[in-house]
Amino acid sequence: MSIPTSTSGRRRHRNRRATIAIATAFLAGASVLGSQAPAFADDNPTVPADIYETDAQVMADMAKWTPLKDSESVMGLPTGLDDKQVNLSDVQGGQVNYDPDQAIKDAQAAAKVFAEDANTKEPARESAKRLYEPISGLQESANYTAPVFTGKDAYKDVWSGENFEQLCNRPNHDSSRVGQKPPCAFVGKLTEKYPVKGSAGDGLAGGGKLTYKISSSVADEKSETEGWSVGGKITPKIGDGKSDIPVEASFTYSYAATSTKKLQSTLETDVEINVPEGKKGLLEPRGNGAYYTGYIVYRTNNNTEQRMVAVPARVYVQARDTTSPITWFKRVK
Repeated sequence: MSIPTSTSGRRRHRNRRATIAIATAFLAGASVLGSQAPAFADDNPTVPADIYETDAQVMADMAKWTPLKDSESVMGLPTGLDDKQVNLSDVQGGQVNYDPDQAIKDAQAAAKVFAEDANTKEPARESAKRLYEPISGLQESANYTAPVFTGKDAYKDVWSGENFEQLCNRPNHDSSRVGQKPPCAFVGKLTEKYPVKGSAGDGLAGGGKLTYKISSSVADEKSETEGWSVGGKITPKIGDGKSDIPVEASFTYSYAATSTKKLQSTLETDVEINVPEGKKGLLEPRGNGAYYTGYIVYRTNNNTEQRMVAVPARVYVQARDTTSPITWFKRVK
């Protein structure tokens, strides 16, 4: 891109470079504030450089700031389950575009990597091994795939009659397996990137300035439950300096099996949006992660045989390398 030669052009160029530098500094400090898309000021000079007009610009910057993997695994029972939905797969009829037998192999491979990681604690390492190492002395039967996922509590294992909480979070009373958890994991393919998590108020139409105070908190996080890094719930707080603004942006999340960073609550930040005439402005929160559709995989047994089970599920997984739960975008439409 050439550098403008006129005085006003040089000023615009310096201002735009400063905006980009500020955006980089915000991200390095795990800020929740999104900033400008590259070259946006040149594309539409009637809109301030730190405001986004299109979803494509938002997604392009999110892909640079918070890269995602095409597939993810979560050790233990995932936290980010949308239990209000009857069927958590991404298409009707409980079908998932992912072969369940391959998903079981992928879950076992992920558990093996997790178990062999030097940073994994002993109880979690042994728990993961139980997913890919058969139980000695029991016949191994064919894999079983549940037809639909009907919610974390509604699902019942065909052999034991237990729901997921009972299957995957069962207390351990075996003295030879102190601190271990039952062998459960989630594996899935990426189906929805950086979902919009509500918006701040109704926005402003016709030109003017919007002023917000934003922060977020992380609650219910079980950072390590007998070795599993589980996840928690993110709740943003938004106000106009006088009172809180209703916003539906709270959501639960799970940590990927390879995550080494944890989400943090954020300090309160002041945000201003200068809305041009003829536009509507609002503050839009994007989750720094994605929905993955696949299976919750676990090993189960009775008195004589054992088998692997795959249950269709859709789980929100936090991006591996971020400590910020949400990126806020100044939007005009």
